[in-house]
Amino acid sequence: MSGSPSQFQISQVEAALIALLKSVMPDAYGTVEVPIWIDIDSLGDKDFDAEGQLVLKPPAIRVRFDRTRRNLLHDNQRLTYQATVGFDILCFESSLRSKADERLQTLKLAQTIENQLAGARVALADGTNSMPCSLGSTYLVAESTGSVDQLFCVEVVAEGIQQYNGPNARLGS
Repeated sequence: MSGSPSQFQISQVEAALIALLKSVMPDAYGTVEVPIWIDIDSLGDKDFDAEGQLVLKPPAIRVRFDRTRRNLLHDNQRLTYQATVGFDILCFESSLRSKADERLQTLKLAQTIENQLAGARVALADGTNSMPCSLGSTYLVAESTGSVDQLFCVEVVAEGIQQYNGPNARLGS
């Protein structure tokens, strides 16, 4: 970690992951000579139609916060934690050949995401960096209806120190 103490905020980690993916994925998924534009953002309302079906313009990557786990770091005031912040990185690619080829193209996109995020340190807006990112599971998400009926999810965890200012701490009491 570098910089000053951080609360390792979920919104900062998400923004840093999206910024990292936007900077590396076009060249990694394509080539330096012919980068491939990828629609990368957090998962939001614009990604669903009126019926609640997922609608993405491929190739697409969406980042969705999943969880935070904290371990207390020998702090009797309970103000300093080792935090693991988990995200689901959803990816979708299309193919006019077949659904099997579409699944294969989406898997290639997922594998590229894995390669780019494994061990990556994300730079947060407060000037700190995460510890190296860890990968969790990668799995197929199948929907029964809609234009996006199969996509892959890559689980990624960013880890860092959360330090709080302690308005509830009772020093000397």
